Amino acid sequence: MTDSLMESLNDTPTETPAQAAAIRAGWTITTVILGVVLLTSLIVMLLGGSGAGQIRFLLEAALCWNVYLGRGWARALLVLLLIVNAALLLSAGNPFSTVLGVVPLLGAAALCFVPQVNAYFRYASKM
Repeated sequence: MTDSLMESLNDTPTETPAQAAAIRAGWTITTVILGVVLLTSLIVMLLGGSGAGQIRFLLEAALCWNVYLGRGWARALLVLLLIVNAALLLSAGNPFSTVLGVVPLLGAAALCFVPQVNAYFRYASKM
């Protein structure tokens, strides 16, 4: 083995147990949000039956993968898309779409303001 590989194997984690717990919690929250985004896109694709739904799903999957990797531009773009989606649902005017509009708004807020999610993104961006 090379020296650099041996050094990387012997490295000790730099996070305290509290920081590691926050990173794990942020990972969980982020993964749930990304899962909901992809599940919604998959349902639209299956119900829509058009090529546009497939393209949307592929683009959202690529965006979610970049968010999962901790890329800031992808996180900002996903937050923007969630806010636009929430605004469209909230402006529809019926109670059902109002309830549905709160979900992407909560996801966008979590991606921006939850300290554990921020800890996860700091950690993931270093990887």
